Amino acid sequence: MKKNILRLSFLLFTVVLVFALAHIANANTFTFSNTAPITINDNAPATPYPATINISGLNTRILDLNVAITGLSHTFPTDIGILLVGPGGQTVVLMDNTGGINPISNVNLTFDDEAATGVPNPIFGSLASGTYKPTNNAPTDVFAAPAPGRPYGTTLSVFDNTLPNGAWRLFVEDFSPGDSGSISGGFSLQVTTPEPSALLLFGVGLFTISAWLRRREH
Repeated sequence: MKKNILRLSFLLFTVVLVFALAHIANANTFTFSNTAPITINDNAPATPYPATINISGLNTRILDLNVAITGLSHTFPTDIGILLVGPGGQTVVLMDNTGGINPISNVNLTFDDEAATGVPNPIFGSLASGTYKPTNNAPTDVFAAPAPGRPYGTTLSVFDNTLPNGAWRLFVEDFSPGDSGSISGGFSLQVTTPEPSALLLFGVGLFTISAWLRRREH
């Protein structure tokens, strides 16, 4: 009986240790960019529509994804809608019907599920550069074709555990007449994937457990 308890205790300890070590191993973060400018046309899809980033050569699934928009300018930011579509068809609205009513110039935005707040919608003052959660204040808006239709995702976690390789499409649209803008520096994807050493460590741990159990049975 004591031997069985000791065996179970050792097994549980080893499993916990393997998972802990695999978790703390470093992850890799890769940045992919399309720095071509985007023109935000008045009450219409942007040019180009969509802007695209093609990713290749990554053989592990996404742990975390952040998106950066560089040099956003607009005379009435709340008109802007930005939709990201992944290679597998998953979608998330980064911002829509938010950002305030006062003009902005060369604002840099990072969209991150772990940010402290969503994109503000100030009446006084202007939208400032910063890191924000994806924020969709107009869930009934539908982006023009060839963008997919609703429903749209609300968090970047829709891309977690998906493969990053393929075409990522950014659809930018102005949803109200009277104002326009631009994204002078395009957009970037910050893709975090598991460190290969973590996967190797996990495999070694499982092999060690299996070998120990076989030895104990003989």
